[in-house]
Amino acid sequence: MFVDTSRLILAAFLFLIEAAIAYAGRPLTIDDVAPVAPGQLEIELGFYHGLPNGGARDQKWPIVTTTYGVLDRLEFGLAIQRINQDVPRAAPSRGFEDLHINAKYKFFDETAGFPALAAATDVKLPTANRSKGLSTGKADETFLLIATKSLAPLALHANLGYTIVGNVTGAQLRNRLRGGSAMEWALDSQWSMVGEVTGASRADIGGKNEADFQLGFRYALQPTLVLDFAAGRSLRCSGTSVQGTFGLTWTINIKSIFKR
Repeated sequence: MFVDTSRLILAAFLFLIEAAIAYAGRPLTIDDVAPVAPGQLEIELGFYHGLPNGGARDQKWPIVTTTYGVLDRLEFGLAIQRINQDVPRAAPSRGFEDLHINAKYKFFDETAGFPALAAATDVKLPTANRSKGLSTGKADETFLLIATKSLAPLALHANLGYTIVGNVTGAQLRNRLRGGSAMEWALDSQWSMVGEVTGASRADIGGKNEADFQLGFRYALQPTLVLDFAAGRSLRCSGTSVQGTFGLTWTINIKSIFKR
């Protein structure tokens, strides 16, 4: 009886670890170190609605991200979103923004006293319509350091990044320092609670630094299909008075499809 009970406890412990780290991604904007498994395609689809403190609206739909696991520690992805913005003292913007190409590589495994580490990069390509305010017409590059520590059923993540902004004539854009931290708490085999605090330096000479938080949940309909929703707001008076997002993450085993 003692042996059986011990095995059950061990199995439950291992399951909680897996549940705590398996669904990193939406609705969090903070990344985790784990790349998509080799041969798997992860598709994220989301909707965002924000109410700036100055009024008007800020909508993003659809928010689409596709990521493919190339190797055991390496993933590549594409991301794009369509915006519908009516912001005070600015012309309305509607349409798809620039395409993003990204990659992530996990270079250090977690130890008892040290978190797992990964490096990521994101390149924004000037594919959108500049005359409609959807693009600066220049490429931007972001470099990101990611750390993850598992304390089952809790997982903690931290990001620190820097964006090099393309030089635009007549615009006083600035390179940006960005980062934040996030947590994931596995409540059971299907539900998990997530939260994050993020920040970024000002985007231009006349802008202001940004700071936001959000709290939300994920629900796994099945291991390969996860629903999510979250709400939050800016921690500064110049940001959003309220913001919300919901979406889904669908994982497809590409290797198994081609083996049939």
